Amino acid sequence: LDHVMADDLDEYLQQLPDDLRAQLSDVLREQAERLSAAQRQALRSLEQPPEKTGHLEASCRVEAGEDDLEFLVLAGGDLTTKDGHDHALSFEFGTSHQPARGFFYPTYRAMRDDMQQEIDNAIEEVLRND
Repeated sequence: LDHVMADDLDEYLQQLPDDLRAQLSDVLREQAERLSAAQRQALRSLEQPPEKTGHLEASCRVEAGEDDLEFLVLAGGDLTTKDGHDHALSFEFGTSHQPARGFFYPTYRAMRDDMQQEIDNAIEEVLRND
């Protein structure tokens, strides 16, 4: 049932006038940027030099999704991949040689409810203005 409601809301949001879509898009991008900044801060608090993290902090970023209402919060990739292995995964989840030093998912979980509330507030405002 939640999936059907989410699909209906997504369909409704896709049909919003451009100005309301832009308003909602701005809030979504702002929350994504806020999360990415917090993840970079979490990495700094672990006090690991770039030689240990493979420039992991620099790899934290927000990228556009499939449309203007989707933003992807990412870490890792080219800056942290060596010999076919993305060291961002080893840092986040640990290996047999190093403990996990979670910065991505723990930060997300800590911020999730607050971010969702900000997004819900923005959706309610858009719905009132439509």
